[in-house]
Amino acid sequence: MNPLAPLVFFFGKDMFHYIIMFSGVSIVASFLTQNGILWGEYFLWITLIAIATIIIWRAGDFFSQAATYIQEKHEIPQSIKAAVIDAIASSFPEFCVAVIAVIIIGRAEVGISSIIGSALYNVLIIPAAAGLVAATPMVISREVVWRDNIFYLGVVLLLGAMLWYFPNEWGAGVAVLFLLAYLAYVFLLHRDFKISKIQNTDPPKNEVTMSGDGELELTSTKIAWLWILAMMIVMGGASHLLVEASLALGEMLGIDGVIMGFVVIAAGTSVPDTALSVISARKGQYDAAIANVFGSNIFDICVCLSIPILLALAMSGEATSIDLPQIELIWSLAGATVFAIYLFWSNNYTLTKVKACMMGLLYLIIILISFTF
Repeated sequence: MNPLAPLVFFFGKDMFHYIIMFSGVSIVASFLTQNGILWGEYFLWITLIAIATIIIWRAGDFFSQAATYIQEKHEIPQSIKAAVIDAIASSFPEFCVAVIAVIIIGRAEVGISSIIGSALYNVLIIPAAAGLVAATPMVISREVVWRDNIFYLGVVLLLGAMLWYFPNEWGAGVAVLFLLAYLAYVFLLHRDFKISKIQNTDPPKNEVTMSGDGELELTSTKIAWLWILAMMIVMGGASHLLVEASLALGEMLGIDGVIMGFVVIAAGTSVPDTALSVISARKGQYDAAIANVFGSNIFDICVCLSIPILLALAMSGEATSIDLPQIELIWSLAGATVFAIYLFWSNNYTLTKVKACMMGLLYLIIILISFTF
């Protein structure tokens, strides 16, 4: 058996070639760095960021296959699966980043900024990408726009309020408030799930075995959950590499860690979200493509921020210190969210390619402005 076969299967034949290339560049760059050549260190951190991002993407892809198997096996509606199962899967890198920022490096503001940046990326870039690859203009159900989108806007405003009223440290009270907000969201999803079961508006597919080139061969729920657990571990390790490499690159470039989190780390951890939504859009599952965005963002803010704070509190007995003077980041996210809601609502809940381009342009403008904060 070829010893590289598992890696080829994980990355895919085409992507495996890029991994070999990036790995070779990183080895050469490491050698140059050790010999005092400064520009070698730039290439080292950039290639490590690229490698970590690819690993997160591929692990998220396999997680998606396992989650789809479970969703179809247990007759879970597409929108519920996207808003909960896919959201948890694709948000695990953000969770790892928050844990690393709060507990390991002691800079909670890096974790907060990366989650804000990820939410911005999700609300603008992912719908833009989905809208551009969709075969037709994306018609989105009212339920997704008014349930997921509006609830997410409320969570963003809650985050802004917490940063405004508690700018220096967060304790158990803030964490519990975020968790209660997420429980309220899950309650809404559960209510809609029961309604869909009664109305039978989202019937399951009969075929649940997934196999083939580049796909998992799943024959039981137990195996699917094992794949989910394994991919979470892989995404956690890759997220740690992404954080360390991004902060090191930012230090070399003279860019604050908060901005690196908002831009680089956020984009890297959002790759699974992008892949899930693009796949759904190509299949014509437009509600799933958009529900995943907002379900993931709600999970990011409510769970990925609160759990690390509670863990840090249990370990040290102290509240988590925060130093985030770039409060403009959260208001840019709130403004982008309102803009996205308008685009989803207008033209009878239809996302056209023109609107998708507008969202992508707004994201680019916000990122460029963020470097001045």
